Amino acid sequence: MSKNLYRFFRTRRFILFVLFFLPVSCDGFQEIEVIVVDSETKKPISNVELVQINGKKIINKTDDNGYFNIGQISGFAFGDKEQTIVFCKENYISDTITFINNESKLIKLEKIAEK
Repeated sequence: MSKNLYRFFRTRRFILFVLFFLPVSCDGFQEIEVIVVDSETKKPISNVELVQINGKKIINKTDDNGYFNIGQISGFAFGDKEQTIVFCKENYISDTITFINNESKLIKLEKIAEK
């Protein structure tokens, strides 16, 4: 096999490799960290349900310290990876928050006023 033909096939294999594996390896890892506290007392709220708007499913609940963490592979490595989550707890006003590209937030839920 001549050198030119060998280079042609080697270059072609490399291009195919890049075209095939580049999109696969460009998934982005998204991590969201949240602490949910009472808006008045600033104390952590446990067992707050996190409902994902896109999937309309309960993701999980906050722990005893009001903390929640989710990490997942999603989307393309470049560009926005938005997730909208509703925070729900009995006797509190629900809050809807949109997270973009690996955000950490302190969420303050307000108690429903007693009549």
